[in-house]
Amino acid sequence: MTGKDIESFTTEYLKTSDLNSVAAEDAIYPDLAGMQIYSGSLVGFAAADDNLLVEDFKKEDIVYPDYMAPKEWMEDAKTVISFFLPFTELVCESNKKEYDIPYGPRITSQRCSAEWLHARIEGQKLVIDLMIKLCEFIKVQGCKAVAPTLSPQFRLITPYISNWSERHAAYVAGLGTFGLSKGLITERGMAGRFGSVITDAELTATIRPYSTPFEYCVMCGECQRRCPSNAIDVNRGCVKGKDQNICGPYVEESTLPKHGPNRIIRYGCGKCQVAVPCEHRKP
Repeated sequence: MTGKDIESFTTEYLKTSDLNSVAAEDAIYPDLAGMQIYSGSLVGFAAADDNLLVEDFKKEDIVYPDYMAPKEWMEDAKTVISFFLPFTELVCESNKKEYDIPYGPRITSQRCSAEWLHARIEGQKLVIDLMIKLCEFIKVQGCKAVAPTLSPQFRLITPYISNWSERHAAYVAGLGTFGLSKGLITERGMAGRFGSVITDAELTATIRPYSTPFEYCVMCGECQRRCPSNAIDVNRGCVKGKDQNICGPYVEESTLPKHGPNRIIRYGCGKCQVAVPCEHRKP
């Protein structure tokens, strides 16, 4: 099994998965039935013994001392596989407007679009399913695999810190660097979602095309101007530029009643990820 096999599996999964489109019964509006959520994938690989994963992320000023290194999730871990799934243009364009209070008339509001809510909630269901299917694929190849965020060991340490970080794993795997809004800027931008799997298969690590954690962020401040909760301040610098204690409650306040026959609860924002230079690319 090679990295190319993993990339091919991910590409084929997105082409064939029913989860990459909105089910008619769950659509917030009838015209959103069948809407495609993701437009492709990026896959990167990191060595399980990379010092960033083993030591640096355990520092309190980077992630947290209780952050678990790959070998703490799997004793004979060799590789961390990280993937990024960018949202479609339709999803992103919809959230550039300030019009939507879902389940009612489309009127001017600071809340995110119905399309973005589908991408946030149904899109995460696909990420979870892809991690499960990727683990199954790896096991068929005779290797072991675990998805940290789906493991019983996964837990929140504080309201905004957990013992595994998808974005930090993606950074080590060469997929991108952090931005002022705390998203990860990839070559396909930051509007999308991440997932990861740890395996005992020894796959070639991706060469990181950057040397610092915020290399792709040009500190333009556009995400600050887009943020409806005023949680981002370019004057605080990249490390502390976004105050999660302001952003988090705002997103929670956006939570909507259960909707449709599957009684799905939706919440989201994502305004800082669209209509910015890093929406679809590296600035």
